Amino acid sequence: MKQKMNYKKAGELSNWLFIAAVATIGGTLFFTGWTQLILFVLGVGLIVSGIAVRVIYWRCPHCKKTLHLGFRQEPKVCPYCRGNLLGEDTEDR
Repeated sequence: MKQKMNYKKAGELSNWLFIAAVATIGGTLFFTGWTQLILFVLGVGLIVSGIAVRVIYWRCPHCKKTLHLGFRQEPKVCPYCRGNLLGEDTEDR
């Protein structure tokens, strides 16, 4: 069964991608040469992936407008339609 990506899952996924990117780029301190370059490129790719997930899927389930990006606390109310974002999953409406 295929599940749709909603803003909560997108936020969690992008946070994990950023954590993995920090760990990967931090790992470059322990290596040299090609391994260091590969880890750095992989880390940058994870950052780009995290940003892409946020841009594509970080949307209000009610009005479908993009929520504000950043590392702040998860919004409780949509800034555009004032829809409640903490209630039930409204993806199936």
